[in-house]
Amino acid sequence: MERIRKTEFVNLASKIFGGKIIFLEVMILLMILALAFFVRVLPLRWGLYLSEFDPWMQYKEMKYVVDRGWSGFIEFFNWHDYDSWYPDGRDVGRTAFPGVPFLAAFIYHILNGIGLTVDPLELAAFLPTLMGIVTTLIAFFLGREVGGKPAGFLSAFLLALSNASIQRTHFGWFDDESISIPFMMLGFLAYILAIKKDRTLKGVIIYSVIAGLSLGYVTATWGASRFPITFIPIFTGILAFIGRYRRKLLISYSITAFLYGLIAVMVPKLGLGFLREVTIVVSIAVFIYLLSFELSSFNSRILKNLPHYVLIGGVIAFCSLLMIGSLGLPGLKFLSTIIPSLRSIQPIVISVAENQVSTWAIIFSDAGFKLFLVPAGFYYLFKRREDVDIFMILLTVFVVYFASTMTRLTILATPAVVIVAAFGLSEMLRGLARNISITYHRREKAKTIGIEYYVVTPILVCSLLLFSLVPSTYGVRYSISPIDTAYVPPTVVSSSLPARSSIPDWLKALSWMRDNLPSDAVVVSWWDYGYWITVLGNHTSIVDNATLNTTKIGEVAYAFMSDEETAYTVFKKLKATHVLIFITHTVYTTGGTNVPMLLGYGDEAKWIWMLRIANQVGYNFTESEYLDENNRPTDKFWTDTLLGRLIPYKPQQIQAGVTGHIYQPSTFNHFKLVYQSSEPYYSYAYVYIYEIVD
Repeated sequence: MERIRKTEFVNLASKIFGGKIIFLEVMILLMILALAFFVRVLPLRWGLYLSEFDPWMQYKEMKYVVDRGWSGFIEFFNWHDYDSWYPDGRDVGRTAFPGVPFLAAFIYHILNGIGLTVDPLELAAFLPTLMGIVTTLIAFFLGREVGGKPAGFLSAFLLALSNASIQRTHFGWFDDESISIPFMMLGFLAYILAIKKDRTLKGVIIYSVIAGLSLGYVTATWGASRFPITFIPIFTGILAFIGRYRRKLLISYSITAFLYGLIAVMVPKLGLGFLREVTIVVSIAVFIYLLSFELSSFNSRILKNLPHYVLIGGVIAFCSLLMIGSLGLPGLKFLSTIIPSLRSIQPIVISVAENQVSTWAIIFSDAGFKLFLVPAGFYYLFKRREDVDIFMILLTVFVVYFASTMTRLTILATPAVVIVAAFGLSEMLRGLARNISITYHRREKAKTIGIEYYVVTPILVCSLLLFSLVPSTYGVRYSISPIDTAYVPPTVVSSSLPARSSIPDWLKALSWMRDNLPSDAVVVSWWDYGYWITVLGNHTSIVDNATLNTTKIGEVAYAFMSDEETAYTVFKKLKATHVLIFITHTVYTTGGTNVPMLLGYGDEAKWIWMLRIANQVGYNFTESEYLDENNRPTDKFWTDTLLGRLIPYKPQQIQAGVTGHIYQPSTFNHFKLVYQSSEPYYSYAYVYIYEIVD
């Protein structure tokens, strides 16, 4: 009788909720997507601006395409920009990836075509946020493919609130990663679906085409595309090596690799020369390896060892070609993600904070407590060992290693870490639910389950996750909250300072440049500010953030590190008319004494990289002459270098053992101060513009 009542109850529940479960799942997913949007849009509180530096150049490229209509997609590849890298200019069409501006321009034209008029800057600012939502949605489908719907929902939720993802998809981050990551994830998802054993041939072809096109678009958008288009061959080759070859694997891989390879060589920045780079050669080698398995299947008795011979011969041929220099290698910047020590010989690379080796604190800040769930996810993946499990294990191992070698690549690791962590958590909760169910339905036969299994464990996990979401405004001193990550002003609004407030000195300086400098003025500065000067200041710059010409950057560095006369000669040779420097400064109160100090976020700290880059390109400076044992600039820096003299705050002893930086501007023969963004001691950031005079 009791069993009959339970059956009736189950049937009734099925009738009531059976048709609504999909609606409930859709609502949960929509709420997660809404959460992802509202967190990422928080920087809008400070106005319509793009973040950092590179997004402004991406916006300029988008505007170039938009202003020329549909023909702009063709004219872009013939664009030579004379507003930067003066006087030679920049061949933008052959030195920039078109993926980001092309996608934004395409959306702009489509919206205009259906009668919706949008401002290009608004579209550029909102697009990363929208792509963040797309990334979250793809994470759901990837997670579902790995561990079912529970893992899918957890994957979407964790990615929606992932610090690393928010950093690269928040409002205004109009740059490579915001577009590349969702396309890369879509390519991975499509490839996983394509190689499923029960997939029909039609399905294999459709999913393979999606994978190839998606990964191909990544090659047109981001230099780090070398990773996904190398990972796919490595994973496929391993599947074949461990005995999981089948004809549909060859078909899927061939279509995917052909499409992303075809798109890659059509990108002018990569070109046909990309075919001889290791990245593509690996793809070709794996295709030959798979082909050997197919050939051996026709005559297993005679050709059964053919794949082994092909593998051994391929390794020997690859090493030989590499040794004689016939294979092209990625740039040193990309190789340094494999061998981080290589970065030390390129100061211009390591001078950028996001290119430096990650610390544990950075990795934990970006990944949060999800890192502690990854081992659990690995355990369940190893236990099952399906194709998708091997894919996720290999992917996570690779991306976590790369994230540890370069700070910027934590965004590359985020999707894999999130999905593996979500799978581990979902399996833990599933196991707990199963144990509770056994205890409830079979009390007389089941062993007593300790309270820690079904109470303490989920409480601990949920508490850790919830703690990571609490913003610093609620008293958390060392916050890793995604709210805090998102709720920061655009860089130009805060004048490059880590502050949650407007410090308008850069905005004032760029506005003054637009309105007051002659139209033919050429502004020289350290390369960090080149894009702002060109795009926001509407004036020509000598060097910028593209860092295309290390020699020219070294010349600018040499001028800043030289005496006034030498610097004047160099700047005149570069045809500069004005010099811009950026300084950060504040006044501390210590023991009742006001101590003015340089903060170290501007050129007062970047000068050491100027010196090292000048050395890199052939100018001889002895670093110890300019930097003392306490890593502070010596008197030689303050008196013998142009930059030291251009900085108006000079070191001076305030009292015994206390040295501050007092406003004491220098006098010059060839440099005349024409603009300062704020009066001394009235701000934290100061932009100074000097006119070069004879």
